[in-house]
Amino acid sequence: MKLKMICLAAAAAGAIAPMAALAQSTVTIYGKMDTSFENSKTGSISQTLITGNASRLGFKGVEDLGGGLKALFGLEMGVSSDTGAASTPMYRNSYVGIGGDFGVVNIGRIDSAAPSRTPIYAILSRNIEYVIHDAGATAIGTSIFNARTRVSNAIGYASPVIGNFVFRAGHYLNGEGLAETPAGPIRFEGDYKQTDVSISYGEGGGPVGLGLGYGTDSKRGGALLNDFKNKWMLVGSYDFGEVRAWAVYNRDNFVGGPLSRSKVDAQMIGASWDLTPTSKVMANYIRKDVQSDPAAKLKRFQAGYSYKMSNRTSLYAFYDRQDPNNRVANDVIRVYGVGIQHNF
Repeated sequence: MKLKMICLAAAAAGAIAPMAALAQSTVTIYGKMDTSFENSKTGSISQTLITGNASRLGFKGVEDLGGGLKALFGLEMGVSSDTGAASTPMYRNSYVGIGGDFGVVNIGRIDSAAPSRTPIYAILSRNIEYVIHDAGATAIGTSIFNARTRVSNAIGYASPVIGNFVFRAGHYLNGEGLAETPAGPIRFEGDYKQTDVSISYGEGGGPVGLGLGYGTDSKRGGALLNDFKNKWMLVGSYDFGEVRAWAVYNRDNFVGGPLSRSKVDAQMIGASWDLTPTSKVMANYIRKDVQSDPAAKLKRFQAGYSYKMSNRTSLYAFYDRQDPNNRVANDVIRVYGVGIQHNF
């Protein structure tokens, strides 16, 4: 009897051991602290300030489920590094998902750090370089290109790399978190739907990068005057070695009126130059139609210098000049500053 019990115990242990091995998971703690000392001048009004630039603390994990499947999760908190306060909303992403040979699917609050990423922002950030960061005074991903970098109530998909191509799709229910009211056009999450898709070439390697993206909005009751309807983005880049160059064309379609545009075009050209293995300069020039003024243009130039003190720590300097409306006097915004960024 005793021998039988020992045999049963050994068999159970043998069965449990592989299951325990499969259940092993890894959790990564990561983040970024990025703070700059800046001078900002709008028209004739000047101010000096210290700014936190999308600093963050995150946790992400992978669990091997066997059979080529993996469970994924992420939780990333935004921090205002200049004050120590949490960002609004507090969490930049919060998702769970499944990955395998088919690609990856995740659901929750998704951004560019999630495994699927967000489709339009993914092709933008894959091909261009931001001047130091896409945050603070030099931010352009959302403010200029409406690239939907971070969305709530979302489900996202990214394919594996197939012939150097990656396909991405995202569907969001009230992804921007607009107010849901019983009397309003948006009563529930499902009353405001957004969908983005993109295809990217070059993610498997090589000097050429290309991306094509499309996004659309749908509201209960239809779009109102000056509401966004849909968009197209085309972006390309080429890596010459020490020099890398890129170009972006973006069209956003709106419900225009007699005093506003239905089609808003934006173009950008830019380049970066590796001066040494540890230092580089980068610059972008942008023109964009002003939606609220059919005769006006937004014009923007930005340039930066980055010096790597290590693989994780960089010092930087930047300059950004934006004329939001070339038909309005005394509205030019000029910002210059220096900062330090540490990734961990």
